[in-house]
Amino acid sequence: MSNVVDDVLSDDLTNKKVETKTKVEKEEKYLPGVGVDIGTCTIVLSRRTVDGKFVNKFHRNMLYPLEISEESTDLLSKSNYLYVKVDEKYFIVGDDALNLVNAIGKGEVIRPMQNGILNPSLKESVNLLFYIIKAVVGDPIIENEPLRFSLPADPLDSNMNNKFHQMVLQGFFDKMGFDAKPVNEAMAICYDCNPILKSDEGDVPLSGIMISAGGGMWNVAMALKGMSLVEFSCTKSGDYLDEQVALMTGSKKSKVIRIKEKQLNLDKLDPNDRIQTALSVYYDEMIDRMVHHIGNKFQNINSEVDGEIEIVVAGGSSMAPGFCERLRSAIKKSNIPFKIYRIRHSTTPFYSVSTGCCLRAQADYSRKNK
Repeated sequence: MSNVVDDVLSDDLTNKKVETKTKVEKEEKYLPGVGVDIGTCTIVLSRRTVDGKFVNKFHRNMLYPLEISEESTDLLSKSNYLYVKVDEKYFIVGDDALNLVNAIGKGEVIRPMQNGILNPSLKESVNLLFYIIKAVVGDPIIENEPLRFSLPADPLDSNMNNKFHQMVLQGFFDKMGFDAKPVNEAMAICYDCNPILKSDEGDVPLSGIMISAGGGMWNVAMALKGMSLVEFSCTKSGDYLDEQVALMTGSKKSKVIRIKEKQLNLDKLDPNDRIQTALSVYYDEMIDRMVHHIGNKFQNINSEVDGEIEIVVAGGSSMAPGFCERLRSAIKKSNIPFKIYRIRHSTTPFYSVSTGCCLRAQADYSRKNK
């Protein structure tokens, strides 16, 4: 499965520029059916060309607010920053927000989403999220094109629920002209990665445990032959890790994010780098805590599995080199009540959720047009 990557925010929203990491050819012909991963950190879109190639677009779900003033207007007029204007504020968007915060050394980035759902502390979160989604997703290629968007499960460790978040996203996509349906975030990984249950009768496809380690949550599901048996999530994931490391080291969160994404290797830590050392400590804390929640959940539901199950892992917080080795070590010591065949990292961990959503959307289209 090959992937082409495009980081885009459209001119009609920003009046500034379009960022492209790898150019997507304009003449690409897509099959109907689009998948969208609505992540706390990133919005990711997947489409599939007629020759079977997946094309992915993404944009960092990150903002830096500026009060409207002569100084801020002058700054934006002389720069090429991506931004949107909502009410009486400018919001610099995506990587530009992170770069500006690191450059000026004050303030912090904010997100329109928090812990996997809309950020309740940001009153403009709905408008800002809609701008980013519209820019990344674009228009349907056919009338009422099927679209599947990721939705987190309700968390074990919080009283939050996703009902309002789901309603808002459904309204976005309906307004844009899509025939949209939610799909559980972890189940999307099942459709993309096809975990296997090893049984006496042979390999059972689309059967396993899927973990989506994101910025706001870990989403977990268990499936048997493509049918979801259990879905849940846990909060305090990648963003929480960034916040704790920033607090413990006295560093800006934006600097922690940059080091985590650009320099961190959990197998080869720089012992002289306090931020990397703290990141390693809090990765272990996060992994141990999440595996504890997962083990307790499966113990409490008394699930029985006849065979050895595969665990598949994806998501942005799983992408630090060495992450999966630490996860394997934690699971080996856990109380998860199943025999584990293996723990496998998705070959495209950043795109697995959106790709799985795309496959489900295309299945919807095929069923309707038989």
